Amino acid sequence: MNTQALQNYLADINHLSDQSTVDGKKYYVHPKLKNLGCINLVVIREAIAPVIFRNAEQEITDIEFDGEVYVRAVPNKFKYVERGRGLQILRALGVGGKQAQNKTVLYKGQQPAGAFDLNALVFGDSANFDSRVLPVKAAVNYSDALSLRPKHLCVDETFHNRAMEDGTLYDAEKGKNSDNLFTRHFIKPGTLMVQVLSSRGKMLPEIALQHLLLSMGMAGAYGGQTSVTGTNIRTHVVGLYAGPFETALSSPYELLKKVRDQDLDLMAMQATLHELLAAEYEVALQGSEVTDYQQGLIAAFNQSGSDLEQAYKAAAPKVADLFNAWFQ
Repeated sequence: MNTQALQNYLADINHLSDQSTVDGKKYYVHPKLKNLGCINLVVIREAIAPVIFRNAEQEITDIEFDGEVYVRAVPNKFKYVERGRGLQILRALGVGGKQAQNKTVLYKGQQPAGAFDLNALVFGDSANFDSRVLPVKAAVNYSDALSLRPKHLCVDETFHNRAMEDGTLYDAEKGKNSDNLFTRHFIKPGTLMVQVLSSRGKMLPEIALQHLLLSMGMAGAYGGQTSVTGTNIRTHVVGLYAGPFETALSSPYELLKKVRDQDLDLMAMQATLHELLAAEYEVALQGSEVTDYQQGLIAAFNQSGSDLEQAYKAAAPKVADLFNAWFQ
């Protein structure tokens, strides 16, 4: 992948912060001011085993859109897993991931970089510190993931019981028959969902883009109750698109309008979506090109002392300087 074509839309790792003055005397440090430019990574999430995306209700989360109901995976169904994977990558390289996900805490006398790292820059984070809340806005925003076919074609259900160890429905503790019977709704294997990951304002340095692609990986277990099925999602890249402005077609809802009446397989869907998006942006990199680049990153990550490892180690103190100066 030619990352040189993206340089006009990426941040400079050596210039992550700026200073602003107060009354011409005092100054304060803040993240570099945003500039025109956006990068959109469009992906198709494929269910390769039964997967469960739901909230408090029993049934699969959905949304009615333009007269039809579609499966809706809210952003955190994918972001939470990939953010956690990003922490593991930093831990493996010894350049971050010092705290558990969603448990970020700073103690008196501790530097902000003790909690915030490259993962926080990409995916966002926050921490309580004394009487303050220290917020880090994610450089990458996840959209909803929408099924490309109506919900009734994508969802099925199974009937389960929580039986005793002896395999019966008799509850020995309570001395009566068990009523622990329930229905589990799941998204069927083969279901395709389109999602857009966006970075706006030139906030993403190249190492952060590489970290995002590594964190996405190729497959994994996503959503609630994943222990039932294990690995259940494979990610396919449609393409990477960049330009000064984001267009309406960057919304998965707008993309769905364009393709929902077309009965396309995975490869045809990728090609159709790419053709639509390539016409909207100055830079358009095909999914196959991005995937080859991603696989190269994975290979480099598995090689001790690689250029990628050195890039991570070189970026770590620069990211630390940003957070330490910002939240001093």
